[in-house]
Amino acid sequence: MMNFKIKSAAIEDLRWNSDDLGQALEYTRKTWAMTWQRGQTATVRHGSEHMRTVRVIRNGRLGLAESRTDDWEDLLKNARSSSLDGMETTMDVADLPHQTDLPQSQWDARMIPVMGQVVQEVYASLQELHPTFRPSVTVSYHELLTQSVTSLGGRVAWMRGYWEVSAGGRQVDGTDFHSISSVRIGAQNIPVIEDLLAELHERFQWGSKMRVIESGRYPVLFLQPIVMALLNPVIARLSGPALLAGTSPWDNQKGQQILSPLLSLVSDARIKDGPRTAPYDDEGTPSSTCPLVDKGVLQNFILDRDASSRLGHKPRGFGYRSTLQGPIQSLPSNVSIETGQATLEQLLRRHPTVLVLNGWIGGRPTNPMRGDIAGNASDLYCVENGEFTGRVKHAVVSVNAFDALGRQLQEVGADAQWVPQGMMQGAPGYLPPLLIEDVDVTLKH
Repeated sequence: MMNFKIKSAAIEDLRWNSDDLGQALEYTRKTWAMTWQRGQTATVRHGSEHMRTVRVIRNGRLGLAESRTDDWEDLLKNARSSSLDGMETTMDVADLPHQTDLPQSQWDARMIPVMGQVVQEVYASLQELHPTFRPSVTVSYHELLTQSVTSLGGRVAWMRGYWEVSAGGRQVDGTDFHSISSVRIGAQNIPVIEDLLAELHERFQWGSKMRVIESGRYPVLFLQPIVMALLNPVIARLSGPALLAGTSPWDNQKGQQILSPLLSLVSDARIKDGPRTAPYDDEGTPSSTCPLVDKGVLQNFILDRDASSRLGHKPRGFGYRSTLQGPIQSLPSNVSIETGQATLEQLLRRHPTVLVLNGWIGGRPTNPMRGDIAGNASDLYCVENGEFTGRVKHAVVSVNAFDALGRQLQEVGADAQWVPQGMMQGAPGYLPPLLIEDVDVTLKH
């Protein structure tokens, strides 16, 4: 075991003035990763990131100072100076307990040989798919230590950590390439890889031959990574910036039906194995399990501490950083959708022909408030009478996210998987597949 070493005395000994309402936050992110790609040797990487933040509220104005290296007293001085012409705010700071112990890191260097065994096993299994297949495997452990000290005397520290196995690759045949990938996440141990390998082998077989279809409207099974693309516009409409700007059509719809009765959406900071499972969010507000949409009915908005104060809501722990260098934003913790009863096999037999979408290049809305999404289907399969008949190429899939999660949503699957946070989504998700009717599919010839 190892402990994080931080300058706890410096942050705890910040000399707050009597007219300061302030908070200091320190973030330390550490990552250990082992990667093996075809044509390269396996590599082990260790990286760390650091960020310090001081927020001061004086005379109803917010001052902010951030740095990776500056001394705490300099940051406090800069925050006070910036409050002179800072934005007006009614924000306060959380009334936190005073704790002196720091949580221990769960990283153990003896895990490196175990990581190597997993990487070798996954890589060898993927090599069996085809002689020209190019495997890529990464096993990594991510840990974020956050410490918060307030001018009210509070001091807390908390840790978020999780394992991730990311595997896949592609087969290139002339101008055609077939790419597959999948991820498994676990908090306490390296995730079990048997079902990951079974999924990748199955998906490779799905695409072993081609299937030509006509342009038209089809029932499409959106697999877990693509479901997150549909949720991004929903999260945008529910978030603080849209509500403060008056651009969200849902700002006065609390308690009303906004999506399909089949859909229940939760921000869950307590869910097992969640990358953001922790007692606090990234600005030190106590977090919880919070329903956002229950059977299609709007329950709660996604508001960080500043947005909560401006809109007159109680803070619920929705302040997160997508990256340590980025600002705190109104974001959910771990997004989850309540699962249904149908297995993958059952969903695929709901119609004579079903398309299965697992890759969507450019699948993001140009205007999140409208929710229109169109992208090239890089991983699209055709299923006829419950049997996979081939991979569909050169297709553009277009939907409106709110219609897809509203009137077009036919069924929610039973098999939820973790989708990690990425460049195009600000939160990790634990999501099932969704069967959506009447989706526009256009073939490019």
